[in-house]
Amino acid sequence: MNTQKLYLNTLTFSLPKEPVKCYFSASNDAERQSTIIKSTTLTPSEVRQSPKFIDLFSGNGDFCLFTSFDKALEGFEVVAIDFSEPDNENYAKRYYNRHLEDYFRQFDDVVVTKSGITNDIQVWVHDKDKTRQVEYHGKRHELWQMDRFTLRVRYDSFNSTPYLLVACNRPAFVLSASLATLFSTTPDDPFGNSHVITPDMINLVMTRKVSKDSQGKERIIRIIDKLEYLQSHNRYCPFDATRPIMSGKLKQFFGLVGNGEERTFDSKYLKYNDKIEAFRQRFLDNSDIRTLLPDLAQEFTAVNPMQVGTTDASKRLLIFGKDEYGNDHRNISQQKGINKGPRVKCPYADVRLIFVFPKSSHTEAQQLLVHFLKGNYQGQSKPLSHFTGSPIGFAEGDFHIAYENETNPVPEIEAALTKECYRNKSSQIKYVAIYLSPIHKYASAHDAKECYYKVKERFLKLGIPTQCIDRDKMNEAIAKDTKSNKYNFAYTLQNMGIAICAKLEGSPWLLDEVQKKELIIGIGAFRSENRQYIGAAFSFDNTGVFNDYSYFEKSELDELVGSIRLAIMNYASVNSQPERIIIHYYKKISRRNEFKRIEDMLKALKLDVPVYIVTINKTESDDIVVFDAANKGQLMPYSGTWVNLGHSKDGHRFLLCNNTRYEGEKFNAMDGFPFPVKLTITCPNRNDAIDTPVVMQLIDQVYQFSRIYWKSTRQQGLPVTIKYPEMIAEIMPHFDDKTIYTQSKSLWFL
Repeated sequence: MNTQKLYLNTLTFSLPKEPVKCYFSASNDAERQSTIIKSTTLTPSEVRQSPKFIDLFSGNGDFCLFTSFDKALEGFEVVAIDFSEPDNENYAKRYYNRHLEDYFRQFDDVVVTKSGITNDIQVWVHDKDKTRQVEYHGKRHELWQMDRFTLRVRYDSFNSTPYLLVACNRPAFVLSASLATLFSTTPDDPFGNSHVITPDMINLVMTRKVSKDSQGKERIIRIIDKLEYLQSHNRYCPFDATRPIMSGKLKQFFGLVGNGEERTFDSKYLKYNDKIEAFRQRFLDNSDIRTLLPDLAQEFTAVNPMQVGTTDASKRLLIFGKDEYGNDHRNISQQKGINKGPRVKCPYADVRLIFVFPKSSHTEAQQLLVHFLKGNYQGQSKPLSHFTGSPIGFAEGDFHIAYENETNPVPEIEAALTKECYRNKSSQIKYVAIYLSPIHKYASAHDAKECYYKVKERFLKLGIPTQCIDRDKMNEAIAKDTKSNKYNFAYTLQNMGIAICAKLEGSPWLLDEVQKKELIIGIGAFRSENRQYIGAAFSFDNTGVFNDYSYFEKSELDELVGSIRLAIMNYASVNSQPERIIIHYYKKISRRNEFKRIEDMLKALKLDVPVYIVTINKTESDDIVVFDAANKGQLMPYSGTWVNLGHSKDGHRFLLCNNTRYEGEKFNAMDGFPFPVKLTITCPNRNDAIDTPVVMQLIDQVYQFSRIYWKSTRQQGLPVTIKYPEMIAEIMPHFDDKTIYTQSKSLWFL
């Protein structure tokens, strides 16, 4: 029996019983205290119907309206606004945001700013127990950890009540040294090679100033903004009172990239809950806040049992190779099931391994080769051929590359790849390069990744996928196993075997589903600092069989639509026309731009089938999270639990828990504690009319596609329809040749 006690990180409150007197004008006030309303859709219905503003909505000229909310300003007209009116929801949100911002600015020890494109209120609170230090030219400076909390007013359409979302974001770090201190630091030899901090390393900064309120009381105000913006717009930014917020470049400068806190197996649900509960008790449990938000709850919101569902238990089942009796092997465990071999063998009859390794690591490379060819690591591992389902051999001697320069092996590898054996390699043999990476574990993550990407690209140009393994991590794992008499490194060998199978166009396992005439397309993106988005589209059938992929720049809408068109045509050429198309999208799709183009493309193909758009968002940072109070030590709900968040203008919204905690089974904390994903389901070309069974099928399918991740046997929080495109999008900006890839069915990026 399911004994969960679910709750959300929201606090319900009551809307005003009477309309609120608010003030509006077609022009800004002299002191610019008002807020601009840029769209008629954001305008309250009472204002649109008011004779005093009728000319604004005539469609003649540009629309422009200002509001001071409930503050009376000279020349502004008063209009009573009913906050319970659905058309006024956006205005009500902005009203509460303005007052929440004013409320938190009265606290001298917090920082109030805006979060992302939604302009939600974000409150930064200094965690005085989490202080670190860095050194800059012989002087020690503190790194202040700032816990960040996003506050968002929303309306719960399922339970018909407004709520305040309290989300905990990843912390930010502020350097205690001012810009004046950093920029005035001069090395002992200014003409030498000593590195100094320069303005281009700094993105966000925190400025501090003292002001007086209407009663003459001094208040400390801290502002967070981009340094470049403050400079270019002549804003207040005295260098002696402005401190940098740690960016990627500053972290790299101080050697902090990839060198953070050690990994723990504690529940992040528990840590998250402790943070938001402490925040609630300090800031949201008093009469002042309840004046703004009447009847604000004193506890986070218990989930209505009628809005909870679970995925079908059968959707956990996967299908692998044959058992000893020649029958298809089914299992819910990837790690156990793969012992029966891959579901689809790699199609190559002659696979040979090329080893790329430092000359100083000849012995380690030799031992790794033995593990791949023979298995039997500590009596536990299986040979690589077991995972690929094909013979695995050792490439001829000239193919192997032993290099001297462990800091940058790329030039030596490039030179080796011009040898005759590579130029004239046999088309009958499929090669895989095993790259033993020497990059020291304390090197910057940026340097290590750039080297990895360059090596991968050089081999891909020759049609050779690569499998990378960190030499130091391998040695540490083997030494630890030897000391403890365990065999954990066997799992690493297993994971590499699975990934190599997928790189060789095999399928380690698939979903235990009867094949249907439907096409699933995943579109994802990745953004690294100072790099633009790259998108990728992957297509699968409903059993998880990978069809093809393509990638494109974020702005290339034609390429995006073209990739979907190509996926449909490739599918239809083999399977006949799909009866429905399902698109897993990493963001909200634009109906006016993106979907309209998709719809036009379908009409051109004369394909009239329902297209379901499932928007899949992580809830890691600033969104809604569900907890299980009955799971006291961890708070993570059972895997497959979903919560109906109600219907909005964007579609049907759900939270889906995707982890390895199952009722009646032992949970291993090493599997991690992924937060739920938020799903929004629409069917734009059928006016969003979706039958309940179809909605449940689509939720089940998202859940299933998180189980066919072939980089390891570990359960993933995101489906591969989003995760695989993300991985491609992360790699491609580092490649010189953006058109490079091996066979279309090869998952070379794993």
